[in-house]
Amino acid sequence: MKHTVTLLVVVTLLAPLLLAQENDAQQAGGTDPAENFAKVYSAWKELDAKIGVVVKAYRGANVNRQKELVVEYEALVKQSAQLVPKLRETGIAAYKAAPNKDENISGTLVGLVANDVRQDEYESALELANLLLQNDCQEPSLHAFAGIAAYCIDDYDTAGTHLAAAKAAEALTPTAEQCLGDLDKAKELWAVEQTLRKREADADDLPRVKFETSKGVILIELFENEAPQAVGNFVSLVDSKFYDGLTFHRVLPGFMAQGGCPLGTGSGGPGYEIYCECYEESHRKHFRGSLSMAHAGRDTGGSQFFLTFKRTPHLDGRHTVFGRVIEGLDVLGQIQRRNPQQGGAPDPDKIVKAEVLRKRDHEYAPKKLGE
Repeated sequence: MKHTVTLLVVVTLLAPLLLAQENDAQQAGGTDPAENFAKVYSAWKELDAKIGVVVKAYRGANVNRQKELVVEYEALVKQSAQLVPKLRETGIAAYKAAPNKDENISGTLVGLVANDVRQDEYESALELANLLLQNDCQEPSLHAFAGIAAYCIDDYDTAGTHLAAAKAAEALTPTAEQCLGDLDKAKELWAVEQTLRKREADADDLPRVKFETSKGVILIELFENEAPQAVGNFVSLVDSKFYDGLTFHRVLPGFMAQGGCPLGTGSGGPGYEIYCECYEESHRKHFRGSLSMAHAGRDTGGSQFFLTFKRTPHLDGRHTVFGRVIEGLDVLGQIQRRNPQQGGAPDPDKIVKAEVLRKRDHEYAPKKLGE
């Protein structure tokens, strides 16, 4: 576990400085996989000392200097993404060439699995965890990470296998325990959801909307059958270009990305409110990639919505699920995390353009509260 924890700290806190050694790391193009990895890893370790200097300088600096250091740090955060994939690439190649022979290689990959889970990049986390487990990596936490990742992508059978193994090894984390406790209910509700999705795929007539965001394209299918009011409102807003240029103002790790506020604060709307449909018996549940109405209480929704990163059972029956992401789940993992209630939140990502790709042959309009 020592290496897992160390790598978590490095990936989460030091990764933003990795590009400072980009030129050296890019020389890791030889034929020996272990040597290639060692060059990137060496650059990484050098940055360990540098981040210590930056942190120490920040703590002892005056307000003006702290602001400068924050700017430096944020700039490096944006650059780090260019080198982290190189660390993953060389680490995987070296591991495949000699599984479990180098503690640094194995520990690095385990750390990347954990970091993927923390960043809501569950598909890549599960893929890398499977590689390690198939090669008999003995890190006890791997089954917990794999179980969480599988649970979060709605693969509950796979989640059950990994979580049971983690429990047997006494390696369950608090999050893994929560997933395990919800597993039976999740399987039950997912079976119902799968039946509905099969029926929808056969009919192939649900409305679809495309978000072009600052991080990529997200394609959404709308649940008009169960939430016609929310869908009518949403489609009419998209058609009117209401969402173009608006931000994802609240994006919380392990939870969701919220947008649709014209003020960018979470307090704005279209100037009216619509009825909730989450109290209907046929209401849809929240899974990975669900599109749901944000509101401040019953029948107070308007233009704000959120996209869930994973199953969120505490919201079922409280917020109207009116669609799901059918392409671009990987983009969700890239949207800038930010909590507007905390000071110093980074600049948000945006919906550059929203476009209706398909809708049924009738008018789409909001049914406003009181009408």
